[in-house]
Amino acid sequence: MYQTPVTCPQCRTPFSAKVEQVFDVGRDPAAKQRFLRGRPNAITCPSCKFQSAIASPIVYHDPSKELLLTYVPMELGLSKDDKERMLGSLTRMVINNIPAEQRKGYLLRPIEPLTLQGMVDRVLEADGITKEVMDEQRAKVMLIQQFVTATNEEALTALVKENDAKLDYTFFDLFTALIQASAEQGDRAGAEKMLALRNKIVEMSSLGKQSAEQAKLFEAVAEELTKMGDKLTPDNFFNMVVEAKDDQRLTALVTLARPLVDYNFFMKLTQKANQVDDKERERLQKLREMILETVGQVDQVAQQQGQQAASVLQALVNAPPDKMKQAIMEALPAIDNTFMAILNQNYEAAMKQGKKELAARLKQIGDLIMSTIRDSAPPEIKLINELLSIEDDEERTIAVKRRIAELTPQVIEAMKGLEEELKAGEGRPEVVERLGKIRAIAEKEAMMAKWRV
Repeated sequence: MYQTPVTCPQCRTPFSAKVEQVFDVGRDPAAKQRFLRGRPNAITCPSCKFQSAIASPIVYHDPSKELLLTYVPMELGLSKDDKERMLGSLTRMVINNIPAEQRKGYLLRPIEPLTLQGMVDRVLEADGITKEVMDEQRAKVMLIQQFVTATNEEALTALVKENDAKLDYTFFDLFTALIQASAEQGDRAGAEKMLALRNKIVEMSSLGKQSAEQAKLFEAVAEELTKMGDKLTPDNFFNMVVEAKDDQRLTALVTLARPLVDYNFFMKLTQKANQVDDKERERLQKLREMILETVGQVDQVAQQQGQQAASVLQALVNAPPDKMKQAIMEALPAIDNTFMAILNQNYEAAMKQGKKELAARLKQIGDLIMSTIRDSAPPEIKLINELLSIEDDEERTIAVKRRIAELTPQVIEAMKGLEEELKAGEGRPEVVERLGKIRAIAEKEAMMAKWRV
């Protein structure tokens, strides 16, 4: 990736733009999504917001699929020799980053699609996506364009009504991808406008209404389970599942308390089925099938999340030390509780096996992630974290008094919200207690400040 000076074709404003010519998924897993999400090297004028794309040769490499693709836009008008020289230079960059013992024959036979769309199709085909699915996705993208160009509320409502059956999860995932692409290209205003439009379509669609009802149910069940506390025993949970009044509540219970649906749970369900009449036995058998299906879906999602987290972690481990922070910034959207759990598991395994160098690398990654998250946090969260990091009660009290001007009502409200989240999520009691003390001092000092005035 490099910076190049360009001039907006519409308003003639000169500015600097990033050009990415090599998308090497082996070194940077996020490169695949950057390539597939919209047009590569799309640019947005910072002055008039006009969008265009820089025509540039592109090389795409995915070692896991043994896929090496090259593409040169026709509009560059390069001679055969110039094209081969330029692509040769880019492919050598890819090959030189692969250890000699891992190089394979496909690297000597790059595929050269005639169009950029043909290049995208090749990547999707390697993932097992059929032509029919690709055509369906393109139709959904065209539908999104119709929504974007809808001139008024009446036209939007008519479009939703006419295409309601097509407004499925794939449609909204594609819409989200286009919004992200627009934001990454620098068109924040356009991205926000598209996000507002997407949210409006969600509310108007049948899927959106159904999802909203499901979300409310999950929230209610989650609150019910949380309030039970120690009373949420395997026996009580079993009774809740068996007595679930409908399929939606059953799905919510099993999804939210998956660890309780274990071997003993199914043994108890089998025993109960053997002790009831035929009608009730048939109901319990159907219940068992639905529970198994839900468990399978929950476990599949967890497995996919684990595989994605492991892939991101491997990319960070392989990242050059001088580019580690940049790699973490790019991977930040994929870093969640699953990722951190896998990071900790790998660190502990490396320590037990005496792999000190790998353990040090994993610790560095963890420290940099936490540092990056802290740096990118809102000012009030940064302030709360800084105060929480002070272990001595007296020093913490002094720090709160010294920074009382920063402890606005908004910050105190944020503390209350954080306390509730930590309690609900069974967070560390000492952190909850420390946060409560900080808030109490802040409220007292804020009140005293009013009297001093």
